[in-house]
Amino acid sequence: MTETKRCIVADIGGTNGRFGIATFREGQVKPDIDQVIVFSCREFGSLSQMLGAYIAKIESPVPREAKLAIAGPTTEKKGRLTNLGWEVDADQIESTHGLEVVKFVNDFGALARACPFLEEGVDYVTLKNGEADPDAPISVMGPGTGFGVALLVPNGKGYHTVSTEGGFMAFAPGSRLEHDLTEHLRAELGYVSVESFLCGEGIARIYRFLVDYGGGGDRNLSPAEITKLAAEGGAPACTRAVQLFLSIVGSTAGDIALVHGARGGVFLGGGILPKIADMVGPSDLLRRFVAKGAQSAYVETIPVHLITAEYAALVGAAVA
Repeated sequence: MTETKRCIVADIGGTNGRFGIATFREGQVKPDIDQVIVFSCREFGSLSQMLGAYIAKIESPVPREAKLAIAGPTTEKKGRLTNLGWEVDADQIESTHGLEVVKFVNDFGALARACPFLEEGVDYVTLKNGEADPDAPISVMGPGTGFGVALLVPNGKGYHTVSTEGGFMAFAPGSRLEHDLTEHLRAELGYVSVESFLCGEGIARIYRFLVDYGGGGDRNLSPAEITKLAAEGGAPACTRAVQLFLSIVGSTAGDIALVHGARGGVFLGGGILPKIADMVGPSDLLRRFVAKGAQSAYVETIPVHLITAEYAALVGAAVA
């Protein structure tokens, strides 16, 4: 195959920055991704510094174009990584690194854009079967350092991608326990959004609340420690925290599917769910997804998938 185009691609969240080279070959719609390097965001002071570190490590020749997916609101040329506080400017990055074109895209917009290229059993698993309507929107969402939400809208020639800041919509408790949890956090944060719970720090917030609520346990566990102990089954408060987290994921996903009219399907992604995939089945996630009162039958038809491909957003950034 003849190589036709190469570009730097990246998926930068609040914790890690994943970089690679996307290569489009003649007759090939899905790009190949190679030379992948993952950086810790806390080791850098800006996206430009991280990009410079990647360029210094890759094999020559360096592509002259970069498409960078970032966790936050963005236009093609300017954006902000919400959980890092980094302001980004494409013109400055082009000048600094001698690149011809730099473009930004929202990280979940990039993940959504990758979904039409994903293969079942390879890149995602189906959690709930359904009847996907090929002419209806597809919702893509999930928790990581924050909670991302995007939408694919069929346009007759493929899909139009709509990036959103849906993670910052107000949280709606679905039980007495969730009501108490919300009021507990409202005293600390003032405004309680979906992302307040559906992120890494959200797991820790849920866990600390349950410890204070009477569950017992070490309040100082990290999100990674909580999910690890929950998976091992030896810490009841950790298990309850992850189960409550998954219940909230399911309820939120069902709400968003109703808002989007996502009869084309729901894809769950982000950095957390693939790591606790074994706990999803026994959880209330799918029960809460369809528990929508008069519209339960509507969401019952919607298939739900879990993205397991680690670098799917790099594909999405390349084709965005």
